[in-house]
Amino acid sequence: MNIPWLTIVLAIPLGASILLQLIPRTATTALKAFTVAATLATAIVVWALVATMSGSAVSPGPLGFHYEETHEWIFAIGATYHLGLDGISAWILALNAGVFLLGSVLISRRSTDRLKLFCGLLLLTETMTAGVLLSLDLLLFYLFWEGMLIPLYFILANYGNENRGRATLKFIIYTVAGSLLMLIAIIALDFASGRGSFDITALLGGQMSRTPLVIPGLNISTFSPEQWAFLAFAAAFAIKIPIVPFHTWLPDLYESAPVPVLVFFAGLVSKLGAYGFIRFGLTLFPDAISTFKWLLAALAVLSIIYGALMALSETDLKRIVAYSSISHLGFIALGIFTLTTNGVNGAVIQIVNHGIIITALFIIVGLVEERTGTRDIRELSGLEKRMPWLYGLFLVATLAGLGMPGMNSFAGEFSIMLGAFHLHPAYAVLAGVGVVLACWYMLRLHQGLMHDPPQPRTEGVRDIRLSQGLVLLPLTALMLLLGVFPRPVGDIARPSVEQSVAVANGSLGSTALTTVSGSGP
Repeated sequence: MNIPWLTIVLAIPLGASILLQLIPRTATTALKAFTVAATLATAIVVWALVATMSGSAVSPGPLGFHYEETHEWIFAIGATYHLGLDGISAWILALNAGVFLLGSVLISRRSTDRLKLFCGLLLLTETMTAGVLLSLDLLLFYLFWEGMLIPLYFILANYGNENRGRATLKFIIYTVAGSLLMLIAIIALDFASGRGSFDITALLGGQMSRTPLVIPGLNISTFSPEQWAFLAFAAAFAIKIPIVPFHTWLPDLYESAPVPVLVFFAGLVSKLGAYGFIRFGLTLFPDAISTFKWLLAALAVLSIIYGALMALSETDLKRIVAYSSISHLGFIALGIFTLTTNGVNGAVIQIVNHGIIITALFIIVGLVEERTGTRDIRELSGLEKRMPWLYGLFLVATLAGLGMPGMNSFAGEFSIMLGAFHLHPAYAVLAGVGVVLACWYMLRLHQGLMHDPPQPRTEGVRDIRLSQGLVLLPLTALMLLLGVFPRPVGDIARPSVEQSVAVANGSLGSTALTTVSGSGP
């Protein structure tokens, strides 16, 4: 029908953030309703696109897209406005729409300082994260990747506890440092390709020099240009995930940020690094990622075990969930670095699953803190009898977080373990240790809050209201539904994953890659 649906996905929240400025800041009800309406409209468009993907045609080439838009952007340097949606990005984009809708609903149910500013920044952040997931031109991708930091900075620096300034500064410094390296690598890719283009379909067939560089004055050879470029991209993506040892910004930031921010930050933003590895790391640097996969997989396993052990050592509810997130994100990273279809497909599935679980956990932590005035697990226990509805919802989230069969996280973790075993059995065994530790810290968290003898702080605590339960109910329903029927995510993602893995493993052959690069816009 020639309708630019992907541009519409970007335009709705962007336009809404501009129109929002016409509403008086004192009209809080109108501000909240408008924000919810904008995120709901975006979600409807995105979910409709995902639902119709199975019947849509796929563009030719190793990286086939169901929906694609290409226009000239900066002709002088070969930059294009190129958007695309395939099986890899489809469900992550649907997750993006869902967490921002949920974040706007949470804001509509509470009092927030400078509400107009917060709602405008939330909508602008959704535009940028959607742009990251849809961009197929590296310069356009970098624009959204860096542009995302602007609204995030103002949100994180202005909302949260007294430690938010230091935590925000650490996050920004880490991210900007990694992004600068990625920008240098993008420029190097453009020069190395000789095609005057930043488009992934044009760069796909280009081969950077594999001859090792020599550092002047030293008699040792260093990495090849392709390996240096990959390491620059990998630094940016590893910081965003984050992978140990690039993780130190995450616990402090999660502890200081308010729950509505954590809903979309933990639910989606931390997954963009994993998406970057799948979209660009596997396809643009097949030789380099094959060289470094052993090291990267080892760091992923380290993240799994380290995050789990730290979750066991913490007493602050937010920090427990934050470190559990690092552990589960390590599983996602491990799946990617196996360079197998099972592993990468499991990573895509787990990106969606983890977004659902971590969002529910942070909402539950926020509800507990709201009613008791503390997040210290040593002062919280015996909530089962006082909050039976929260108990039931939390039980589902706990079982999903520890990877119980029949819950949504099991299918993704199992697929990742298959890929890890294919890479080397040792990775699968060590990742299995992380699964055991996940059972330990999740059951410790659940038992500590719900089943131990009551503490003075929990006396007289009220159960959650119906409206709060209705926010959590869709998340717990998805945990159960995707646990018994994970095919909708896996089946849509798998064809695109197979294509990307084939490129990463070089099984498509140089002829196919050259053809694609020659037909780029």
